[in-house]
Amino acid sequence: MKTLIINGSPRKKGDTVALLDELKKHLNGEIIEIFAYKNNISPCIDCRYCWKEGICAIQDDMQIIYNDDYDNIVIASPIYMSGLTGPLISLASRLQVYYASKRFLKKEIKVSPKKGLLILVGGGSGEPDYAIKVAKWMFKQLGATYNKEFLILSLNTDNISASQDKEAMKKIREVATKLN
Repeated sequence: MKTLIINGSPRKKGDTVALLDELKKHLNGEIIEIFAYKNNISPCIDCRYCWKEGICAIQDDMQIIYNDDYDNIVIASPIYMSGLTGPLISLASRLQVYYASKRFLKKEIKVSPKKGLLILVGGGSGEPDYAIKVAKWMFKQLGATYNKEFLILSLNTDNISASQDKEAMKKIREVATKLN
C-alpha cells in the first residue's frame, strides 16, 4: 500500500499538519508527501507541449505525482478565501496534461484507480464549497474515487485548533482504516 499526500499548507506545525500527523499514525504502508509550498513544482505555463506530446514539458517534482504508483491520494489544505491555497492551485494547474491528452490527442493517460481523501481546515466563515469542487476535479484527473465519506473538515480553527477538534480527529482515524 502506498499513499501520496499533497500538503497545501505553508505552516510546518499548523492545523493541517496536525490532522495529517494523526492520519499518518494510522496508515499502513509507504507514505510519500508533497509540500506545495516547498517542493519544486512550477505552475502550468500554457506552453501547449501536452497538446502535442501528451506529457508535460516541465521536469520537476510533479513527476512524483505523474508516476501514478500509489493506492491513495490525500489532498490537505487550509481554506484561503473559500479555496485551496495558491501553491496547491498552481500544482493543480499541472494536471492540465490529463485533459489536454484526452481533448487534443484523443487518448486518455491511463491512471490506476485509487481512493481520494480530502482534508480541509479553516476558521472564519468556514465555506469550503469551492475548495471541495477544485479538489474533486484534481481527484478525477488522478483517477481517485472521492465521496463525502472521505472528507474531513475542521472549520472552527479560529476558536479551537484542529488537534483539539475531537470530531475531525475521530474521523481521521476511521478514514485511515478504510484507506488501509
